Amino acid sequence: MSNIFDFDASAADGWAAFRDELATRLTGLQALDTVRVSAADATLDGSGPAALFTVTDDDEVRCVLGPTLLAQDREIDDDELSLLMELEWDSICEDECEVERPRDEIELVVNAATVVMQELWQVVHPSFLLTVHETPAPAPVVAVKPTGQSHLRDLVDAALERMTGSTPNKDDDGDVVFTVNGETSWLCVDSGDPTIEMFTNLAVEVRDSAAASEALMAYSCKWPDIKFVLHDGHVRVAIRMDATVFADAVLRSTLIKWFDFLTDGSGEIKEVVAEAGAAVDGSGDTLPAGLMVILQLDDTEHGRLSPHEIATICEFDRDAILQYLRVSEEQELSWRSSIYDALSREDEEEAAACEHEEKAWSTTVKSLREALRLVVLTSRLDEVR
Repeated sequence: MSNIFDFDASAADGWAAFRDELATRLTGLQALDTVRVSAADATLDGSGPAALFTVTDDDEVRCVLGPTLLAQDREIDDDELSLLMELEWDSICEDECEVERPRDEIELVVNAATVVMQELWQVVHPSFLLTVHETPAPAPVVAVKPTGQSHLRDLVDAALERMTGSTPNKDDDGDVVFTVNGETSWLCVDSGDPTIEMFTNLAVEVRDSAAASEALMAYSCKWPDIKFVLHDGHVRVAIRMDATVFADAVLRSTLIKWFDFLTDGSGEIKEVVAEAGAAVDGSGDTLPAGLMVILQLDDTEHGRLSPHEIATICEFDRDAILQYLRVSEEQELSWRSSIYDALSREDEEEAAACEHEEKAWSTTVKSLREALRLVVLTSRLDEVR
């Protein structure tokens, strides 16, 4: 058995292993990643020629030679130029040339590069090469303090475009429109505060505000970030995001919560409200017809009803007025309790909505008392006469 070391065989094996390793690296190369293979050269202040491998926008692997093609300070001769052309290098010049191929043709890129390293750089063994795989650090989270509402809108638009890859769809008011699970919702920037709100009005009829409010309060713990408000006979739901300091990540997190609710929660909320109204209808505990007439006619748009007009609607029936008064007082107390519940949960929006209903019922109570006074005192005066 011969113990003589065969350098040529060792070099051939080394280059074969180097090509396999380089091909493996390039197969898994990602966008923005870089593989740099360089050779040291004392004549170039310790640096030398380098092959830079990257991925193009078309997902092809590219190799660029530079800043100098050779390991020595000389020009390329005709034979070397012919070799580069045979290896299918493009844009061949003194300072730089390149070759790029699809990932399934990586062997061609690897072969073109290693032949240059051996023949032009005159590297006898790949152990004399330095291979570095550079992966860029993740982009830091950037937070911006908006200078005003217009700046905040621009930040939101830019963030949404980065997330979706397209320009946000907006309505005539400039609010961003989303449609998820059949529900259309809007994203808007508050006109006064650095706040972003996503909201929608659920398509469900509110037949009894008190019952619907109670149902929503019992259900809202499942969606603590979502605000539920009864307004003008419908359920308004919203989520708000403080944007005193704006960051893409916070907007993305808020959108995920909002879309999760629209996908998994909006349907359940509509069922809860509808069942609350159906339960009231089925129990016969609806508002009396006469009281409903008073509520419909007694508004600020056409003027408040006078005590005499209310008494006329009640047909000057003292017992009917007393019944309407009792129902109205119960509604007033119910909404007042709802205010306290909302405040205890620090839900100022719901508290304000409940306070609006409580004041409306309080006004009705006062009007009914005045009508009752009119009916009772008028009947007594008629007895005296």
